[in-house]
Amino acid sequence: MKDRLLTFALAICAFVAFYVVMAPKPSTPEQYPTRPTSIEAGPNGYLGFTRWLAAEHVPVLSLRDRFTKLSEVPGLEAHTGNLLITAAPHLYPIRDSEVLPLRRWVQRGNTLFIVAGLSDTPDWSMDRRGDAQFLEHLESMTRMHFEQRVEEDEDSDKEKDDPAKAATPAQVIAAQTKLAEPLQLEMRPAGAHPLLEGVSKVSALSDYPTAKWEGWAKGTSVLELAHDPESGVPVLWLLSEGEGQIIVSAYGSILGNRLLGETDNAHLIANIVRWSLRGGGKVILDDAHQGLVAFYDPDAFFGDSRLHATLWWLLGLWLLFVLGSQRLRPSQSSWNPVDITGFVRATGGFMARVMQPATVAQQMIANFFNDARKRHGLPSGTTPMWDWLGAQTMVSERDVESLQALHAKAQQGKRVNLSQLHNLLIRLRTALE
Repeated sequence: MKDRLLTFALAICAFVAFYVVMAPKPSTPEQYPTRPTSIEAGPNGYLGFTRWLAAEHVPVLSLRDRFTKLSEVPGLEAHTGNLLITAAPHLYPIRDSEVLPLRRWVQRGNTLFIVAGLSDTPDWSMDRRGDAQFLEHLESMTRMHFEQRVEEDEDSDKEKDDPAKAATPAQVIAAQTKLAEPLQLEMRPAGAHPLLEGVSKVSALSDYPTAKWEGWAKGTSVLELAHDPESGVPVLWLLSEGEGQIIVSAYGSILGNRLLGETDNAHLIANIVRWSLRGGGKVILDDAHQGLVAFYDPDAFFGDSRLHATLWWLLGLWLLFVLGSQRLRPSQSSWNPVDITGFVRATGGFMARVMQPATVAQQMIANFFNDARKRHGLPSGTTPMWDWLGAQTMVSERDVESLQALHAKAQQGKRVNLSQLHNLLIRLRTALE
């Protein structure tokens, strides 16, 4: 029983250590604004827009993959006459690899409608997780250039002359502070156009302080469809792209649930849908870049309750296994020390396998004569001292002749009896001592 209690305690300690080191720590829950997706019923969502189109028997598809998969969207039989609606800034920024497929898709005869939070600042566009390169990505999709409009007065001229005074810390903080009441904005038609038929005013809301942005394109004509009545700055553009077209709205809030039924917002959207769809085309809502994806999303994966339930089941089964019939067994060392005789035998066997007997014999004879040189204070060498050895009266002439014969065989590369040589050298060493 004590063994099992000890095992249980150690298992709990191991789990706690694993959790402390590896498991993600819970953070303070943050309230993120609702985002413009086809299934979102909140104020910024497009659920109302989606249901309205369905009620009017307009086919709607949710794109939950990147623009590289536009030509492979399930249920999209028509390759032309479709309308793709995307809200920017994106939660998942567009990649460089998506820009060219998107342009080619539009050039085949489709319409891209970008609802961009430029001249309004909806709360979802201020999400800190959003696209930090919003303007660059917007320009890459549209090939337009956007620049903030500065009011022409004395103060602005001074700020232009002194860039360090262009924005004070207080102004930066104020620009990032949500307004107590949303700022009411609107767009009005700049002239007659089929997209603006029956449209007199379109409403927009800005939850944060905002600025006006002007847009233009090089190498292609841009039609300014609508403008802000207070400043006169254009807020709706149309430009051609091959056989298709791109519509850009500087207001990112006009399609949300809270504004779809206001003024002529729905009328403008109806005109865009009717004008864009042809030959079985469909309305495609870009949900992927707003976080509603079909590909791997690590946040969604680790936040899935099924993953947590699976981990708890695995932990329970592990505890049952640990606390079951398993008993703590004494550890057995696999280390088996080798005595000196075994070590010498193993080393000698290794040397015998990899070296030729003649080579070993030459080295043994050389070591014998070098030991003799060392005793007499002579430098080491490789030549046998036969004259010196023959002059030693305590050494048998027969042993000297035997050593010379074995040396000659070794020099010729012939096989030498190493045991005989070893015993001969021992006799000679003993006689010389």
